[in-house]
Amino acid sequence: MRNAWQLFRSDLRRATSNVMAVIVLCGLVVIPSAFTWFNVIGSWEPFQNTKNLKVAVASVDEGYSSPLIPLHINIGDTVISTLRANDQLDWVITSKEDAIAGTTSGDYYAAMVLPKDFSKRMLTFYTAGSKQTEVEYYTNDKSNPLAPLITSEGADDLSAKINEEFTKELSNVALSIVSALVKNLESPEAQSTFVHLEDQLGVVSVQLRATSNTATMFTSLIQSSVPLVKSASNLLGTVENEFTSATGDIQTALGASDDARNALAAASHALTAAFAASAAQLTDFEARLAVLFADLDAHASTSVAGISDMAGQVGQLADRNEALRTSLVNDVQPNVPEEGRPAFDAVIAQLDDAIAQERALESRLNEAATALAAGNADAQQTQAEILGFISSAKTAIANANSAYANNLLPLLDQLAANLAAVGSTLGTIPSQLSGLSGNTGNVVTLLERAASDTAALAKTLTESADSFAHMQEVVTEANATGDFSQIGTIIGSNPETLAAAIAQPIGIDRIPVYPVVSFGAGMAPLYTVLSLWVGALLMAVTLRVEAPRQAFDGGPKLKLDQQFFGRYGIFAVLGLAQSTLVFLGNIFLVGLQPAHPFLFMLSGWLTSLVFTFVIYTLVVSFSDAGKALAVFVLVIQVAGAGGAYPLPLLPQWFQNVSPFLPATHSIDAIRAALAGTYHGDYWIAIGWLLAFIVPALLLALVLRKPLIGLNQMMERQLQSTKLM
Repeated sequence: MRNAWQLFRSDLRRATSNVMAVIVLCGLVVIPSAFTWFNVIGSWEPFQNTKNLKVAVASVDEGYSSPLIPLHINIGDTVISTLRANDQLDWVITSKEDAIAGTTSGDYYAAMVLPKDFSKRMLTFYTAGSKQTEVEYYTNDKSNPLAPLITSEGADDLSAKINEEFTKELSNVALSIVSALVKNLESPEAQSTFVHLEDQLGVVSVQLRATSNTATMFTSLIQSSVPLVKSASNLLGTVENEFTSATGDIQTALGASDDARNALAAASHALTAAFAASAAQLTDFEARLAVLFADLDAHASTSVAGISDMAGQVGQLADRNEALRTSLVNDVQPNVPEEGRPAFDAVIAQLDDAIAQERALESRLNEAATALAAGNADAQQTQAEILGFISSAKTAIANANSAYANNLLPLLDQLAANLAAVGSTLGTIPSQLSGLSGNTGNVVTLLERAASDTAALAKTLTESADSFAHMQEVVTEANATGDFSQIGTIIGSNPETLAAAIAQPIGIDRIPVYPVVSFGAGMAPLYTVLSLWVGALLMAVTLRVEAPRQAFDGGPKLKLDQQFFGRYGIFAVLGLAQSTLVFLGNIFLVGLQPAHPFLFMLSGWLTSLVFTFVIYTLVVSFSDAGKALAVFVLVIQVAGAGGAYPLPLLPQWFQNVSPFLPATHSIDAIRAALAGTYHGDYWIAIGWLLAFIVPALLLALVLRKPLIGLNQMMERQLQSTKLM
């Protein structure tokens, strides 16, 4: 090693004895820093300037006048007014033609157009057959790869803002009407009606609570049936529509008593649809079983795996039926009158039989899979037995469905009549209030519609019963004291505040676990590592890697390993200078705030040593081919090291090769030092980084010797071209 040290000292003297050499070496040290600093500063906070992205917005909304409220409403104009005060993007309010033409020409990065029926769809979303309100969104992907993603986020934010404002305004209208009603109730003419109102409120509270139990039973039926329908993949769309229709009917029944019978009639068929879905899944098992046994000879392992998977699906079907049974017993049975208990028990008994048949089928499928895998079963006989079990399970499901339709369904129809009675009682309240104001006769109906039209205002019947009971107490106290202002506390004096809370009841508190100062700081590890690799590559291109045979004139002849380590010394010194300048500049010039400054600097030093050693070894071993190989590794590391995009988002090939790239582990170490370490993640990354020295040493000290002659021949061939 003494001779190698002498060669290193000679290289230092030669490098510092010439002014041009010093200038070139200084340039090699500075170039990686310039690369890193300019890129990190340039990407420091790019998303704070999104307000400079021009996005066109046009509205051709014609507005809408509701039969309920004869007032022309144009939500499109409201959206445009809201966007004028929004500085997230540079919103340009224009016509539809200019918005589309400007996006095509590149004047706008994107365009959004509110359609003609925008208001109509927003205000009639609750009607049967209504479609989701859509905004036309045009993007120009040619303008910039990131601009469409940023403007898309703006479009999503606009959609969320529209939904929030719509819910808030609709809630505000309903609550303002109630607040106005409270003021009218303080008039002397109104006090005479409060005695009758008090009685009616008590009746309504009792009936609402009774009807709440009925509604709870129907809701339990629907919710318990949904998992069964989801299990039938081939019938998912059809059955899901039936469940959605049934649930919608029940919600409409609770909000509008005139439609109660029709809604409950539709809901009562939901459980029948669930039984049908179970039967359909068993029928599908029959078809799949035939295919699996037909392929048994050619693909035994695949068929056995399919039978085992089918057994698992049958077990899941039985689990869901057991969950359905539990829900029926816990939620529905307490609300069933005494005379209806035999019908309910009959359905439960048939459902128990269906569950037992499905468990038996599951067990037989598992036995068949085990026997067929071992080659100890008669395939034809096994198939026939399994088909028999499937047939028994289907029969049990059909019996359960029959028991429900013939015994329990008439009982549900009888219970549905309770909702109609509630509607009749509710209809008496407006008549008691008809003398208060010319328009108060429609208040109850308007509130019922408003409660069913917006999910934010929707209340369960149980809560409504509690509200009526509380209102009865307030009215009683108001009658006794003559102070009707207490009724206002039920709604509140500021409907706008309550409406805003209903429109956006939940906020998000973002808590960074490993905070960094900016987006550019998060990208700094990638830019820094790439700059150090480029710096090491520039040294290999600029400096001679072939060491002299003697450290100095008249000195002893150097061995190959002495030549290798002696010449590498100048590469190591320049690499340490590069990393020191880059990392100190990242802290003091760029403004990075590493959680562990020393570990931050250490990761830079070790990265430079590893990078320079690997690239130096490649060039010494393969000459110009080694330089090309280093460039190839650089190209792969730009995307494959996971510095910009999370590895799970990259193609599988990049995910597979990433652990074998030194930049991957260098970036992990720098990130840990910059944002904070977790257990030993920093040292693990450093260990994997240093591990790349081992194969480089093997190549330099052992495998390089047979390649020396080949490299010399390749250099002679290139020189003979007088071009390379």
